[in-house]
Amino acid sequence: MDDVGGMQMGEAGLYGRPAVAEVLLRRAFQSWEGLLERLPIGVYVCDRKGVVLHYNSRAVELWGGTPPPAGESPPFERTFHTDGAQMTAEQSPVSVALATGAPVKDREVIIQQLDGRRTHLLANAEPLFDEAGRLIGAINCLQDVTELRQAREMLRNRQAWTQRIVETSPIAIYQTDPEGRVLSYNHAAVTLWGREPKLGEDLWCGSHKLYEPEGAPLPLDRCSMAVALKERRQIAGAEAIFERPDGTRGAFLAYPTPLAGADGEVVGAINMLVDVTERKRAEDLQKTLLDELNHRVKNTLATVQSLAAHSFHDVGDPAGMRQAFEARLMALSGAHNRLAERRWEAADLGDIVAGVLTPFGADVAICEGPSVQLSTRASVTFAMVLHELATNAARHGALSAPLGRLLVHWTRAGDFLFLEWRETDGPPPAQPARRGFGLRFIRGAVERELTGQVEVDFAESGLRCRISAPISATV
Repeated sequence: MDDVGGMQMGEAGLYGRPAVAEVLLRRAFQSWEGLLERLPIGVYVCDRKGVVLHYNSRAVELWGGTPPPAGESPPFERTFHTDGAQMTAEQSPVSVALATGAPVKDREVIIQQLDGRRTHLLANAEPLFDEAGRLIGAINCLQDVTELRQAREMLRNRQAWTQRIVETSPIAIYQTDPEGRVLSYNHAAVTLWGREPKLGEDLWCGSHKLYEPEGAPLPLDRCSMAVALKERRQIAGAEAIFERPDGTRGAFLAYPTPLAGADGEVVGAINMLVDVTERKRAEDLQKTLLDELNHRVKNTLATVQSLAAHSFHDVGDPAGMRQAFEARLMALSGAHNRLAERRWEAADLGDIVAGVLTPFGADVAICEGPSVQLSTRASVTFAMVLHELATNAARHGALSAPLGRLLVHWTRAGDFLFLEWRETDGPPPAQPARRGFGLRFIRGAVERELTGQVEVDFAESGLRCRISAPISATV
């Protein structure tokens, strides 16, 4: 009995009688036994029927610590495909090499250890031939790639995780090649651009049109991404205005970064576009509000000064003068409140009329007209003018009689806004001997603030006041 690799072989040989090839094969592995034991990979040799002839200790470790019984094949009952399905003996790399006579390269298999752990092995099976070219067996090299596979799976998961972050990010992100051709983009970029760029064709950016922050057209080849690639440098916070195909505009801050390969050469670039449209609008609105506040404070102080001068002009009833002055201040404050509710952008004329007449009762007036958004200046002017008319009606006109009624009607016609104030069922108005403060204020405010005109008719049926002003000065 010859002892080959720790396994007893009979003198009859592998196939019932001594064979020169078998003897040569045994001698070869006896001389290489010490070397095989020192290899960091598992190695075993099979005859042409798949019976194991020789193996090293590393192969035993990879099989699970138990060598195959003499004259048998490796433990295929514990061998699986990478998808988890059990592998049959005919599907093993060695069986395939023996059946086809061709090597099987880098075939990944799973071996289940006796403790239940599963080890991923990379198998390379080579068929063995004698000098006459006859197939006599196969050799299989096994390498443990469990940690490598885990690292690869972890990397794949991280890449997928990163991809999900990019796809779900609210910030527009896209990538280009070294020439600036768009290669990929996320959903936020499509939302910002208002279009989907053509991959491999669109250059530098997916925006329909770009503009400088001051409004001048910005060619795409001069955008921040193009500059970053041409000058091979990172750019942080480059501001630009973008225009979508539907004509809407916004602003973004760009952060293009060139990407270098292992050799230091630029292989592309990635860009992040932070949409600051709302922030810019807020800044513009803040500036507008500050400018408007400054303007309104000056105008308000001038108005208060005028109200005070005319309210206390005549020596008479101090309490009445104080009451009139306070009422006018409240009318001015009410107009400012309605403008503040609309962020000082506009106020509806119907709301102004209703706010002035509310203190006099819910059923004293009929108000009708279309929705008209007044400018801040026009809102204050109409509020003060209507207050003077309402105060006069409460003292001398329709609102001083139990059955007195008002009709306030407004409309837009051509380039003008018309408002009519009509009193009915009240005392007949008397033509004043002199123009009082109310009439002087109404005419002055409409002519000065609205570049309009005022017509007053002291008809026997009731006072009528018609105001006309250009739309450009009111809306």
